[in-house]
Amino acid sequence: MKALFVCTGNMCRSPMAMFMLRAELSSRKVNGIEVDSAGTMRHEKPMTPLAKSVLDKHKVAREEYISKFADKPLYDGSDYIFVMTEAHKIMLSALYGRSEKVLQLSDFLGHEVADPYGLGEDAYETAFCDLSLAIPKIADFLQKQL
Repeated sequence: MKALFVCTGNMCRSPMAMFMLRAELSSRKVNGIEVDSAGTMRHEKPMTPLAKSVLDKHKVAREEYISKFADKPLYDGSDYIFVMTEAHKIMLSALYGRSEKVLQLSDFLGHEVADPYGLGEDAYETAFCDLSLAIPKIADFLQKQL
């Protein structure tokens, strides 16, 4: 099974969520779920320094990461796609058609995960806290699908 997180630039929220879910699944000793991330923008940029530092601060294992576009092969190859906002869901629907496999984080969290890009350390910490509430619920959901 493949899970994909999508945000705008794929430099903050979605790679953070990817590394956090990988860590969660590893701690649960769950196999058979591949986790990736992508963005709705076409560019190749590294994860932001603040995204890296907040993961490091909370001891979430990570590696160097370069952003990528949520292209059709990546979209089609994913069983579940988790988007940060409704705007991301609308964008993916416009590109590839509506799909039940695209789920909003607000379905698990109760609200969208705001973009911290350019807003400083507190915004990244808020995004991390929001993701840390959603990730166990997403892991539960994915485990039920295995």
